[in-house]
Amino acid sequence: MKLETKVLVTQPIHPKGMELLYDSVEEVIVAENDKVETIKKLIDHKVEGVIVRYNPFTRELIEKANHLKVIARHGIGTDLIDLKAATEHGVVVVNTPNAATVSVAEHTVTLMLCLAKNMFAADSELRKGNYAFKNECISYELEDKTLGLVGLGRIGLDVAVKCRLGFRMNVIAYDPYAQKEIAEEHGIKLVDTLGEVLEPSDFVSLHLPLTERTKEIIGINEFKKMKKTAFLINCARGAVVDENALIDALNNNEIGGAGLDVFTQEPPETDNSLLQMSNVVVTPHNSSLTVDGKIKMAVYAVEQLLKVLRGDKADFVVNKEILD
Repeated sequence: MKLETKVLVTQPIHPKGMELLYDSVEEVIVAENDKVETIKKLIDHKVEGVIVRYNPFTRELIEKANHLKVIARHGIGTDLIDLKAATEHGVVVVNTPNAATVSVAEHTVTLMLCLAKNMFAADSELRKGNYAFKNECISYELEDKTLGLVGLGRIGLDVAVKCRLGFRMNVIAYDPYAQKEIAEEHGIKLVDTLGEVLEPSDFVSLHLPLTERTKEIIGINEFKKMKKTAFLINCARGAVVDENALIDALNNNEIGGAGLDVFTQEPPETDNSLLQMSNVVVTPHNSSLTVDGKIKMAVYAVEQLLKVLRGDKADFVVNKEILD
């Protein structure tokens, strides 16, 4: 039996998620675009659930949706949602932290391999007819190298397992919230400070949310602590890195290179220096957007939303204080 309620989807999600939603809810509205004014017009007293992808869901929208019960984030990060306003108005915010784990972890390892093997330079030179580049190409093995993780949540842990078991890398991690028992179970050495990860690592991979505390956690001083041959990988959020400091570190040969799926401004300007550097591999924030990842995020987001609308306890509540 369908729920007699209305759900607003601010951006299209995978058809499998939409199919579940149409089968479960009496009325479903998909916004024609994600502009605040468009979404605001679609919100009325019947809207009790919203599914959000990349667009901001602001206090203004939350206060307009005065019968809203739940906001479901299609993905992990909830920095685009005004959590304080949601909590004040009794709106549960849920996300899908387990949906993108494999896709993002695989993407992280792919960036590591592309940098270690100097893949794009080799590809480019061969296409120009420069077969002799094979004698100039500088590349590295991953085996016995040290991977330093900043953040050891679901994605960080999956990257650690893939690299330790698949490539026989040494893995260390900095995460004040990580459980020592889980780290030890997977052969990961937990350290007490960020510097203890940065200094010995050949690859530093970031897996942490964007908060006031983590904004630009990697900056001028952090790059100076890294090896000159080390590579930075960021598939988390662009703003956890001071982008100008990263550009300076690359220009000054303070680190070996970077693999970036995220940027401070998205999309990045076409004249962004990072897009012009041969020792930087970039992708358009698509690490989670495999076919498999999109299906999981869509279906899991709908499932979490439906649990709240049915009065059940959702598995992944972000603003947990609301449960009190």
